[in-house]
Amino acid sequence: MTNKELKAFRDSISEYLEENKQQMFSTLARLIEVESVLGKKDLQSNKPFGEGPAKALEVAEDILHDFGFISQNHENYMVTFDFGGEQSDKPELGIIAHLDVVPQGSGWTYEPFKLTVNELEGKLYGRGAIDDKGPAVAVLYAVKAMKDIGIKLNKKVRIMLGSSEETGMEDLKYYSNKVGLPDKMLTPDSSFPVVNVEKGVSHIIMAGSYINKKDGAVIESVSGGTVINAVPDRAYAIVKGVEKSIIDHKIAEMPVNIKFVSEETEGKIKITSIGKSAHGSLPELGENAITALLKLLSALPFDNGGAYDLVCELAKIFPYGEYYGETLDLFCEDDVSGKITEVYSLIDISNGKYKGGMDIRFPVCTSLKEIYSKLDVHLGKLGHTYVDDDAMEPHYVDENSDFIQTLLRSYTELTGFKGECLAEGGATYLHTSKMGVGFGAEFPGENNNMHGADEYIKISTFMNIAKIYADVIFKLCNE
Repeated sequence: MTNKELKAFRDSISEYLEENKQQMFSTLARLIEVESVLGKKDLQSNKPFGEGPAKALEVAEDILHDFGFISQNHENYMVTFDFGGEQSDKPELGIIAHLDVVPQGSGWTYEPFKLTVNELEGKLYGRGAIDDKGPAVAVLYAVKAMKDIGIKLNKKVRIMLGSSEETGMEDLKYYSNKVGLPDKMLTPDSSFPVVNVEKGVSHIIMAGSYINKKDGAVIESVSGGTVINAVPDRAYAIVKGVEKSIIDHKIAEMPVNIKFVSEETEGKIKITSIGKSAHGSLPELGENAITALLKLLSALPFDNGGAYDLVCELAKIFPYGEYYGETLDLFCEDDVSGKITEVYSLIDISNGKYKGGMDIRFPVCTSLKEIYSKLDVHLGKLGHTYVDDDAMEPHYVDENSDFIQTLLRSYTELTGFKGECLAEGGATYLHTSKMGVGFGAEFPGENNNMHGADEYIKISTFMNIAKIYADVIFKLCNE
């Protein structure tokens, strides 16, 4: 391919996308309107992840039909379609995005399940705008542009739209076992330039019990968090036996970036802790409402024993403002993948039972075995049991491969910025894929409120990533 041919291709793609910008917004709006949060499994109705994710795949199929693509629905685990090559060819490249989202949470300025186009700010707001419906639409239009312009590909690209990335990636496991994956894979569910290292992931579910004290100055219940892989922005406690004025005085003394609200009803006081959500891999960007509430409760004059003793122990091993697991002796880092992170993200204390959740992202220099050995010591002191609900060792792909070098060249040539490999804490679909890497959609320095309130994607990012994806598809499938 000559430089002149490549320039002509890029110019035609850019012109097409600019002419179809409003249609791209409309397509994204159709997907964002679907509240595709994990729901109740219903295998009889082919809804393995509930109503919302199945509906998102249905809408995606309608969109693909409108675009003139022939899609396959894999029992509502995943929808796929192919472009280029011969019908009998195996795909040269696979691109996988997801249409499921995390719950809306709180603190939104805009409607979470309605696309808001803010031209003044140059942003598109809505749950899934950056994670991962916006990038998915960018990929769809990259391929649609080539089809409509009449661009031919010598080799086949397979686009895969999943429905369970946020909740265990069972969709990928199902599809991989039934169909298999292309050797070369990328996902627009990460960062630019190229993420070739993903930290290991451990989602720990803890359980225990305590003597349920009902009389005196006691903590009746504590709850907080909605998903294990996000910094919790809300936590609640029901207490009695301590005057509201004492609680309010202690709240005023709390050295935390958290808002507390105390409400007295029927002789009890409800304390609400209001923080800031963030992705579990980036805890320093959030404010943990659970650990802040534990800090407050442990400083109040409750009677010893019962839930209070448990709260005090939890406040010690999960201190507010700690992100890197120092207290649990987990801290480690390396030059390839950076520091370990740890988030105490779920809590439920009530009626003598305790359940908690923790998100750990760990670098290449350690392993699940080492993580477990540290947890055995510290959680064992509390008499708690734990299980790992979602465990993966770190993932690494050689940056010198032709595949990654092609991605880096396209990124550099189209953006003017240096193409280099990165490590991230977020685990994508391709964590267990031999040649799978993250390729966008966030550009360096962007913070799109992923998993938080007012999630957005910049309009410029939305348009530019479509051009970049078209570029790498064209190159990789015409080698």
